[in-house]
Amino acid sequence: DRTRNIWTVMDAVQSEAMATIPGIRRLQIKEMGSDVMATAAAPVHLIISGPDLGILDQLGKKTLDIANKSPGMVQAGTTWTLGLPDYEVKVDAARAQELGLSPEEISQQAYYALRGGLTNEFYRLPNLRQNTIMVRYSEDQRASEQDLGQLILTTPAGAQVPLKSVATVERRNAPTVIEHDGLRRIIGVAGFYRKWGPPSMDLGMNVMMKAMTDLNFPPGYNIEMRGDMTQMMDSFRRLLTGLVLALIFMYLVLVAQFKGFLQPLQMIASLPLELAGVFFALWLAHQAFSTVSIMAVIVLSGMDITTAILMIDMIARYRDRGIPRDEAIAEACPQRLRPILMTSIISIIVMLPVALAPKTGLDAYQPLGTTILGGLIVGTFLSLFDIPIMHTVIDDLTRWMNKTFLGRDWHWPIPENLEEHDAPLTITRTGTAPALTAGDFGGE
Repeated sequence: DRTRNIWTVMDAVQSEAMATIPGIRRLQIKEMGSDVMATAAAPVHLIISGPDLGILDQLGKKTLDIANKSPGMVQAGTTWTLGLPDYEVKVDAARAQELGLSPEEISQQAYYALRGGLTNEFYRLPNLRQNTIMVRYSEDQRASEQDLGQLILTTPAGAQVPLKSVATVERRNAPTVIEHDGLRRIIGVAGFYRKWGPPSMDLGMNVMMKAMTDLNFPPGYNIEMRGDMTQMMDSFRRLLTGLVLALIFMYLVLVAQFKGFLQPLQMIASLPLELAGVFFALWLAHQAFSTVSIMAVIVLSGMDITTAILMIDMIARYRDRGIPRDEAIAEACPQRLRPILMTSIISIIVMLPVALAPKTGLDAYQPLGTTILGGLIVGTFLSLFDIPIMHTVIDDLTRWMNKTFLGRDWHWPIPENLEEHDAPLTITRTGTAPALTAGDFGGE
């Protein structure tokens, strides 16, 4: 059996590579699979914003040192560094004006001399793709800083002067990449966490608070959280909006099915009961309420509403035949108990491996299995008591509203003409109330 997991192997490979490969600046290795944060640059990601790239680089390196010393942080690194050799041409505006050159014209001539430009097409053969020619200085004429100073500029008067006569060339280190966040220049400090250490958001918050305490941020520079933190907040907002829309559409569908606005309320009222099982299961498994858990709550809402529909539909069918409310509930609920339990038990069996022993790559979805498992067990058990009670409450509320506001007695509407397959052809007795057999509901 393998004694090391994939995270230990990745950290060992990364450490060896950083120590043995010359000139390597950053190497981050990430597991691939069913990762809910697969689009994040890294789970722990801080950004430092400010106008000057040099100051950003210094702040980024100091923050990186703090991250490397933080327990639980692995494979930390900055998103860029000032390590790219570069030359800056500073134009003497007064001298350039004397020659009739502007800084823009000087930069364009220098660019095309070094990088090259494509010639204009002077002759095109029909139905043939033309080859283009790039014109620029030869390689030995643009190999050093002295060659750049000898670059020839052409003035509007036609005179040719070297670049060093109107500008100075200075060597500097340029950033490997220029990052922006909301039009601000930034540098990122990214890293990873492990299951045996602090969670990503706690680890990122610790590094950020330590950096704000130890480093002297100049005016106009600040540090912010990214990574799992921002993705989770955005996902929370989207998923909560989806949950609200799901509940609204479920209610509207039930309104159309049961031809009323009060009856569907007793089904929607059963949904909060599942949350007791959700939070208890997450607490028992030492897992946090995350975006995956919200996804599971959305799935769980559909499962729980099915239980309510099965029970209310059977109760309504009994009452359509003139059976009193309490007797209809007493007969319908035991008949619906078996299909409800069969559906719930099958779902629980399917979710047990995901909740208790997920495979590598699926462990990010373990809270989904835990949420569905806990919510389904508790929600199903409580719904067996809640749905009949809510049916009586809604029924009494309907009677009271009709009596109070309309001044009339209300009774359950019994259809005048039942369909042939709905007619009570066979009735047995369970206790004191008549129980309809399966044949009375079209073989259901």
